[in-house]
Amino acid sequence: MNMLIRFFIMMALLKQQLKHTQSSTTESAASPSQSIQLNHEQLFSPISRSYRVLPHDMGWRDHLPNYRYLSFIELNITKWIVECCHHKGIPNLFWIISMQEMVYLKEVRFLEKLTVKSQLEGWDKKYLYFQHHFFVNNSLMAIGMTKFMLKTKKELKLPQILVNEDSHPSAVIDTWNAHQTAIKSQN
Repeated sequence: MNMLIRFFIMMALLKQQLKHTQSSTTESAASPSQSIQLNHEQLFSPISRSYRVLPHDMGWRDHLPNYRYLSFIELNITKWIVECCHHKGIPNLFWIISMQEMVYLKEVRFLEKLTVKSQLEGWDKKYLYFQHHFFVNNSLMAIGMTKFMLKTKKELKLPQILVNEDSHPSAVIDTWNAHQTAIKSQN
């Protein structure tokens, strides 16, 4: 329930911010029907948000449970997609997680301020890849990877709806995909 409330608050603030930005740049903005290119700086700009770990975030073992990390990831990726859609002048897209992987380094405790930094790692012909870093007081607590597809209410969309290149691979993506392929090939 807490994450749902955080989601709606984040979306309301983001829409307000985008509306303010749009109204202040109306004269120089291109029409929504024109394809606007997002440069690499805009695409790879990290999304950073901070959260206070509250009682309803806690697990029964007195630390932030694994599933809560994934909820924080969802908030950051949603913010990135909404901002990209706004810049491109396209209707909001939804996203579907194909794979996620987390490495937990340290426990996050009650009332600690957790900062989540999510950044686009790259894309291929079908998926977008994000890397996520979780910090408490500049100490790295966990690292995650997310692979997802874009879609509208009716159909899947390729990453090229947001980016203008077929792919932007990286060593991290290649290694992660090779690992996932090896796991899938086991019987």
